[in-house]
Amino acid sequence: MLLLIVICIIGIVSVPTATASSTQPLTKQQVYALLQEAFQAQSSLTFEFRAYDEVQQIIAPYFHEDYAASFLEENLMKEEEGYIVYGSDFALYFVPFYTYTDETKILFDPEENKIYVYELFKVPESGPVSYEDHYEVITLEKINSKWLITDLSMESEAPSVNVAAHQPETAKAGTAFLTWNPFKTTIYSLLEMDNRTPVKAGCFSEIF
Repeated sequence: MLLLIVICIIGIVSVPTATASSTQPLTKQQVYALLQEAFQAQSSLTFEFRAYDEVQQIIAPYFHEDYAASFLEENLMKEEEGYIVYGSDFALYFVPFYTYTDETKILFDPEENKIYVYELFKVPESGPVSYEDHYEVITLEKINSKWLITDLSMESEAPSVNVAAHQPETAKAGTAFLTWNPFKTTIYSLLEMDNRTPVKAGCFSEIF
C-alpha cells in the first residue's frame, strides 16, 4: 500500500511540470471568437449609413488604431447620408474568411508576445478574383491589457516560431522526468483501455 501511494504521488506531482511551458495566453475558442466578432463589426458597416464617430466606435474594440485607420481609409465611403462600406470582391484589411476548423492554425510567439492566426487559401476554381496558393495571416498583440488585431499579411509559406529557443530549462527538465511516469502508465492506461477514440477567399493586403 505504501509503495502504491508513493507511485500515485509521483504521477500527480509530475503532470503539471510537463505543461509548465504551455504559455499561450488565449484559448483557440477565444481567438476564434475575437476574429469572428471583429469580422462582424467590419461587415456591419455595410448595412447602413453612420456618423464617422460611430464607425470608429464599432471597430475600436478589435483593431489597433493604426490598423483601423488603414481599414477605414481603404474601405469607408462618404455619402450625403453618412459613411458606409461597400462590398467588394477585393476588400483590403477585412478579417479573412477563415474556416475556423483544423485548417485554421494558431501560433504563439512568447518572445514577441504575439499570436498569429493563419490558414492556407488555395487557388480558386472560378470567380472574379484570381491568386496563387497562399497563407493569410492575422497578427494579434496585447496592447494596454487588451488583445487587438494589428496586422494582416499574405505569405507564400506558413509562419513559424522557434519554440525550443523559448523553452524554460525547468520545463525541459520536467518533461524529461515524465519519461517514466508509473502513475500514468499503470492507472491512466487502464482507465482509457475501454474509451479509445480514433484519432472563403480572404483579404489581401506567415506567423497563430
